[in-house]
Amino acid sequence: MSGSRRTRSWPARVLPAIVLCLSLPFQAIAAGERQAGQGVALVLSGGGALGYAHIGVLEVLEQMRIPVGCVVGTSMGAMVGGAYAAGVRPARMLEILDRTDVVALFDDEPPRANVAQRVKRDDHRPLFGFTLGLDASGLRLPAGASAGYKFELFIKELVGPGASRARLAFDRLPTPFRAVATDLESGDIKVFADGELPRVMRASMSLPAIVSPTEIDDRIYVDGGIVRNLPVDVGRELCGDTVVAVNLGTKPLGREFLQSSLDVARQTILILTEQNVRRSLDELTAGDVLISPDLDGFSSADFNLYQPIVERGRAAALAQREVLAALSVSEATYQRWLQQRESAVLPPLRIRRIVAESTGPIGEAAVVRDIAVEPGDAFDSLQLDGDLARTFGRGDFSYVGYSTVQLGDEAEILVKAKAKPWGPGYVKFGIGAATDFDSPAQLAVAASYRRTWLNALGAEWRTDLQLGYDSLLVTELMQPLQVRDGAFVSLIAGVQRGPVEIYQRETRIGNFQIDRVWASVDVGLTGTLGELRFGPYVEHVKSEPGLGVISPIVPTESSDRTGLVLRGILDQLDTVSFPRHGLLINGEIRSAERDWGADDDFVRANIGVSVATSFGENTLFARLEWGDVIDGDDLPVYDAFQLGGPRRMSGLYLDQLTGTRYNLASLSYYYRFSSLPSQLGRGLYWGVSLEGGRINDPLMEEPWDWMASGSAFWAADTLLGPTYFGYGYSSLGQGTIYLTIGPSF
Repeated sequence: MSGSRRTRSWPARVLPAIVLCLSLPFQAIAAGERQAGQGVALVLSGGGALGYAHIGVLEVLEQMRIPVGCVVGTSMGAMVGGAYAAGVRPARMLEILDRTDVVALFDDEPPRANVAQRVKRDDHRPLFGFTLGLDASGLRLPAGASAGYKFELFIKELVGPGASRARLAFDRLPTPFRAVATDLESGDIKVFADGELPRVMRASMSLPAIVSPTEIDDRIYVDGGIVRNLPVDVGRELCGDTVVAVNLGTKPLGREFLQSSLDVARQTILILTEQNVRRSLDELTAGDVLISPDLDGFSSADFNLYQPIVERGRAAALAQREVLAALSVSEATYQRWLQQRESAVLPPLRIRRIVAESTGPIGEAAVVRDIAVEPGDAFDSLQLDGDLARTFGRGDFSYVGYSTVQLGDEAEILVKAKAKPWGPGYVKFGIGAATDFDSPAQLAVAASYRRTWLNALGAEWRTDLQLGYDSLLVTELMQPLQVRDGAFVSLIAGVQRGPVEIYQRETRIGNFQIDRVWASVDVGLTGTLGELRFGPYVEHVKSEPGLGVISPIVPTESSDRTGLVLRGILDQLDTVSFPRHGLLINGEIRSAERDWGADDDFVRANIGVSVATSFGENTLFARLEWGDVIDGDDLPVYDAFQLGGPRRMSGLYLDQLTGTRYNLASLSYYYRFSSLPSQLGRGLYWGVSLEGGRINDPLMEEPWDWMASGSAFWAADTLLGPTYFGYGYSSLGQGTIYLTIGPSF
């Protein structure tokens, strides 16, 4: 019947209702699981290297299938928490830490191969490894021990290019995130809910006097631990009916550890931190979970000990397994949550163009001169990191970084550079000392002044002063012919006074003094690989015997010279003092021409080649040297070569042998048995060396015969310069103890 209504039987009417009633408990369980995941706020405290423990806690939360609704972090908690919020799982964090020297991230020096040669030349002089500013107000100090630009680039790699874009709302991350910092001007707490994630994470970690403050939107921020090291209130407000708080609980130091002003400053910060942590702990309720890893025996500076610290965090979370079990969800629910999280990871954007922004007197052209990476499909963020390292390595900027600015479906890279507020005049001081405890000690104090950016092409005026055993005053004006590395013209003038010691075997006869006045005009090429320069010079040299020297051996004489000089250096060592990798080639060819009015006529040449290679903490360092007169008259004594001293015929006195031609070969082995904090230096070493050489010293019994020598030494590569203490013995039957401070070659 087409118009009739069909009536359902009672089973058809009742069965759906029965199914609905039976399914209600399962729906309630599923809803409860979702609610548990959405309501867990993970709060991670600061603590420097102790923050590695947060990774261990995250591993346990994954193993127990506990979905995190939001993350809030301070300082190191902001770094680990921000990375996790961006979609980086704990296993990936550990993988990145395995290949990263985190300690080196606090050392502003870029890889030395990326540093301009005009800056690297300081490494070959007795100058301390830090620079002061000089302006009309006097000497000025940097704002912090580390600019932190390396750490910021590392964080960009950690969170990925998608999460590194500017003006990002942190609720758009796979897991909502907040970072806590301290406003240095007002002292107020700052909770970042948006911005550039890596820069915000760095701001939260800017520990006063260790890492320079971070400027964001015209405000200056430092470590958030000063105002809220365990931001329980922020986490609860963001998403959490239930808070899982991880407190690293850094304890104040005892009196025996308060030995320096830095210790006192760190203690003050710890006291402020612990006071606000107590208030945060009082905000926890019975339904919250507190995880407190046992980190006794570790300090906030133990960045090279991440594995045992991660294990302490893992153990602390497992100790709370029964309490955490209430937050666990089923395997199916957790996998759905993981899939949703992974699908929310922000993909990288295609880079359309690269632009620059510079503050201070240095133009944008100087910022982009080192940027070789190409936009588009060829864009490589790791190559950009290397380009920025070269920019920072020029010494002009206190900060160099970049932002990824979204432009629809594409983006532009905005390279930001901030000129050093304590420049553009820079001063370095230093000392050099060497003694063999028998011959006269060699001691000198040194200073260097650089005035950069005298014009738009980057002209630089440099003056070096040294007083003591070897005294000199040299001033140079270098004018680049373009903003990029390449051709330059240089004007140089200098005066120098120093002794040359005279020995007959082990007996010191005396010395003679050499006075020089010279000027030159060079043209050349310079860059990060090295430098090559060529040009004419004029020089007046005078020598006179010192006390005790017989005049016929070293007569008083003077000479005027005019000639040409070719100098070059290829410097790719990772460090000059105790290199572990790299190559150094340096040499000079100098002529004096009678046709140009000189009193002498000769061509003098010398070259040295050094190479270093390492396996683990073991290093082999080899060096070859050669010097000779390749044309013309014999060299006068004040232009001769010298041998003697550590790794330059060990066992002989310092500069004991003098001649007009020489050969030297040395092979050193050294072992780095300990590392120094980056603010204090690089490492501690012990080692041995073997050397073979010859020189045509006229006072030797058998001039130009080969000699052999060897040494054993202990050394420290410190911020104040390399310190070397050793004993050498030579085939001439002579043994000597050495102590040196300053460059060894």
